[in-house]
Amino acid sequence: MTPWGIRNRIKGIVGGADKKATRSDDELTLTIVLPTGKEYSVKAEPRYTVVMASQTLETPIATGCPDGGCGGCTIDVLDGSGLAAATAAEQKLLDEKWKEKPTFRLACHARIIGSGARVKAMSVWTMDTTRGT
Repeated sequence: MTPWGIRNRIKGIVGGADKKATRSDDELTLTIVLPTGKEYSVKAEPRYTVVMASQTLETPIATGCPDGGCGGCTIDVLDGSGLAAATAAEQKLLDEKWKEKPTFRLACHARIIGSGARVKAMSVWTMDTTRGT
């Protein structure tokens, strides 16, 4: 997956998107609350990460690295139903950076396994973050 799902967005616009339609019972629902307080309900395939699911938003969750080492995609889990438990690698990073915040997760690691999860994004992608201004 490319940053911000650009390849898939372009394929969707020009008609080259994957023709394998996902059955509606395979789609899961996730609620993402942006830093502004605005809430969005997004659809995701099972095992998607929260970052992957946020790609359908105009302002997806910001990421700074591909593997969770930076902590830039931190989310606050408001309702964890539907999210897999943290892996050992994710938990190690969480313990190092946010031990005092037990509801924090890394959106690039948090996998969606069922509907009903509700998370608050700490930062989202904007043009200003891309330009560094």
